[in-house]
Amino acid sequence: MRKVGVFIVLLCISAITGCVGPVSVDVPVEAPVEGVVGLYNLNPLDPLYISFLGIPEEKAIETVIDEYGQITLPYIEEPVQASGRTISELEREVQRIYIDGGIYRNITVNIQTSAKSYYMEGEVARPQEYPLSRRITLLQAIAAAGGYTEYADKKDVLITRNGEIIKVNAKELEKNPERDIPIEAGDRIKVDRSFY
Repeated sequence: MRKVGVFIVLLCISAITGCVGPVSVDVPVEAPVEGVVGLYNLNPLDPLYISFLGIPEEKAIETVIDEYGQITLPYIEEPVQASGRTISELEREVQRIYIDGGIYRNITVNIQTSAKSYYMEGEVARPQEYPLSRRITLLQAIAAAGGYTEYADKKDVLITRNGEIIKVNAKELEKNPERDIPIEAGDRIKVDRSFY
């Protein structure tokens, strides 16, 4: 919707000034919301490798986000909410807890998680496993796989997630991109073959 608004502004200005070339206009645009599209949000059972740097006894721990979305950290009594946050958000939160709690005056927290992946199958140019290093949507995943083959049925795309099958009409999503579906780690996406 924001692109359409900018386009209309440019058309109006061009009509008023009579200019033919491109017009430069400063249009206020809201900053993107972190974690909506483009960044991976952590989930329960995600494995984490956490390094604590800049402290006398620098250390690293391996842990897994529990089923409640929390992790337990050294010297911290209460578990820390991890799921739903990006890695950078969790790094800042852990750092804040250690400093505000008076445990360390200065600490740098570095968090890594195992690579996530999703699978593309069926009528796409490059059906294979793809790394999920950031939050992407279904249409972006199809584009990353080289797009559809000439035999693809855009109205019949299946996402298998945790044993459940989600049937999607990707042709409708292209007309309404705001309804695009975020892809999760382990998703199997299959574009069926058209019979006509």
